[in-house]
Amino acid sequence: MSKISWQIGLAGVATFMIIGALMLVLFPGKKELITLKDLDGTAGPKIIAVKQNASEIGAYEKFELSLELQAAYENPYDPEELDLSAVFLSPGGKQWEINGFFDGAGWLVRFAPNEIGNWKYRLSVKDKTGTTISAEAGFNTVESSSHGWIQLSSSNKRYLEYSDGSTFYGVGAAYPWGITESGLDDLAGNGANLITYWNGNYDNAGNGGGDDQIESVGSGIGKYDVQKGFRVDELLEWFKARDLYMNFVIWPHDSLADQINGWPTAWKRSAYSTIGEAKDFYSSEEMWKFQEKLYRYIIARWGYSQHIAAWNLVTEVNGTDGWSSGNSEQANEWITKMQQYFKSNDPYGHPTVGSMAGGAEDYWDHGYKTLDIADRENYYDFTYKAIAKDVQTRWKKYEKPLFIGEIGNVTNPQLYHNALWAALSNGLASAPIWWAQDKINAEMFDQMKVFSDFVKNIDFREPRTHMELATKTIQKQLDAEILLEDGKNAEDWNMPDWPDANMDAAGTLYKPIAEDGAVSVLMSFRSGGYSQGFLHQSGFPSDWSSYKELQFDIYVEHDGKGELQAKPVLLPDGNWTEGNDRYDIKLTSGSWTTISVPLADVPRNYWKDSKKIETEQLHNISSWGVKLYTKVSDKEAKPTVVKLRNARLLSDKPPSVEVKEAQGWVMAGQKLSFGWLVTDEGAIGGKTAELKCFGEGEATVSWYNPWNGEALGNEKILPAEGVLKLTAPTSDKGDIAFLIKR
Repeated sequence: MSKISWQIGLAGVATFMIIGALMLVLFPGKKELITLKDLDGTAGPKIIAVKQNASEIGAYEKFELSLELQAAYENPYDPEELDLSAVFLSPGGKQWEINGFFDGAGWLVRFAPNEIGNWKYRLSVKDKTGTTISAEAGFNTVESSSHGWIQLSSSNKRYLEYSDGSTFYGVGAAYPWGITESGLDDLAGNGANLITYWNGNYDNAGNGGGDDQIESVGSGIGKYDVQKGFRVDELLEWFKARDLYMNFVIWPHDSLADQINGWPTAWKRSAYSTIGEAKDFYSSEEMWKFQEKLYRYIIARWGYSQHIAAWNLVTEVNGTDGWSSGNSEQANEWITKMQQYFKSNDPYGHPTVGSMAGGAEDYWDHGYKTLDIADRENYYDFTYKAIAKDVQTRWKKYEKPLFIGEIGNVTNPQLYHNALWAALSNGLASAPIWWAQDKINAEMFDQMKVFSDFVKNIDFREPRTHMELATKTIQKQLDAEILLEDGKNAEDWNMPDWPDANMDAAGTLYKPIAEDGAVSVLMSFRSGGYSQGFLHQSGFPSDWSSYKELQFDIYVEHDGKGELQAKPVLLPDGNWTEGNDRYDIKLTSGSWTTISVPLADVPRNYWKDSKKIETEQLHNISSWGVKLYTKVSDKEAKPTVVKLRNARLLSDKPPSVEVKEAQGWVMAGQKLSFGWLVTDEGAIGGKTAELKCFGEGEATVSWYNPWNGEALGNEKILPAEGVLKLTAPTSDKGDIAFLIKR
């Protein structure tokens, strides 16, 4: 093994002896950190030079040391071969143990000081020849505008705050790859502060180095992808410039998936695929040894940054081979071990989070109990009622911050608006994180800005009680026929990314449009075998319990080899329910076909897998759609034109149902309460609600239009026997937000 010299820094780097002598003059006093003693004398690597990025650093800002070393090793990333670390001594006497790292070009130590005054540090470098301890040096920390790292609130366990005690409430979106500065400008300019980014394989923007995982096949096991590392460095600088915070996903589900059906897979691009199978990732001791080194590296390189909002340890754990192969208990043991590692080894205390997929049945109790933040995705029901129900369920079980870490994948301003306000008024610690940035249009950005401005008025450190408002019920006469699709608006329609036919040859999702009184879209059935597409609608009246039938007309222009067939799909309470194959409809190219879906008097085995949709489930149809498929597809086939029109619910006679005049929720505090009142029955103006158990003493209620942020006036209200009666002021909108001050 030969000695290798690596050099970092700019021209004119002073030798470490000179720096050390200068620091002793600037910071007289204690000459050494007692915990670092050179026990083997002159043995060990040589520290040839060290350069500080500055001698004066703002609080919570990056202090960086670049080193030139002469040492014996083969793999510079392996701390068992070369272990670089530092001990920093704060002005108050606290010692911080910080690991260094190799970034592909040289050796670095990164740290962020949290105390004002003079700091001291010493370096330790160890290889097979021994250990070398540096002379003591130092730097000065001054006040800055930075708030510090995001952490769990010390006064309200259900929310987040910065190190300096100021409150943090997340507003943002998933931007998992392809991040550009202009894209971040759009988010930051509209009040966003929390962005989800993946350590994945699709980030081909920026410096072009994001297409690999940190530990990739290209880098090799136990080594780290140089360009990916620089890409994350770059992104954190971009985030810092815009005051944005990264929800950093260490393990996207596809990185741990290889053989799982119906899920994207990227295991073969991971270095771990060279030493085992994806199904063994959670249980393999050999893989865990490499994981520990990877996590040490991630913390050493990026843990200093206050713009890391959270370590997202795994997304959609049930979309990985280790879980789907029947090893869910091993996966749970692994997430517990991950939690313990980051809590023990991250000196900055970034919170942890992780998730299960977003189906109605995907509820990860172990993850919610174990991790710092309880994150449940929602792709099953975007309505405000479903969001309120989910948050209420978790609120009762987990006294910690609650997230909806993924939701959406549709461009629908009304759904987005309602999701924001339902989440806030039910106690979520962040706005639902919309998937994804490219699904947020200008109108949705306007809603994000209004919402962000509103939450800036709230100190989330105050403990609050979650309460539902009491509202009146009314009898409502329904029409015998309700039109779900008028052919004028395609924003309610969505195409998910899991069906192969929903994407063109470049992997880009087709987009539904309104055309000639129908919703129209392309699908590409050209896999060479079985091929399927799926189009579905959200944002319609969700109570179908009074109707006997769903009908819709569908048209296709299809020139592929295989026969194209259609089957209906309903999602009662968010649960996927598709028609049995025997009831599928064969479609004729160039013709319209009417499809009828029974809701009452349903034939036996109409729904696949012997499922039944009971009348009670028809009260909440969160989405419906149509799956198109062919058993034999032509790789040379042109895209198929699909049109859908005249979707309607039918009843024998106009039904009458009992509904709530309005619904609302409040987060009630001793000083400040906040809430949201919404109705599906016309405008909100004049509708009333009662906040019970409010207590005595006059309260001031401030009303806001949640669509444009306009203040709608203040009123003083005196509770009657502890009940505060709220009457919404004149408004032509269907909802209203408010603050209550005592």
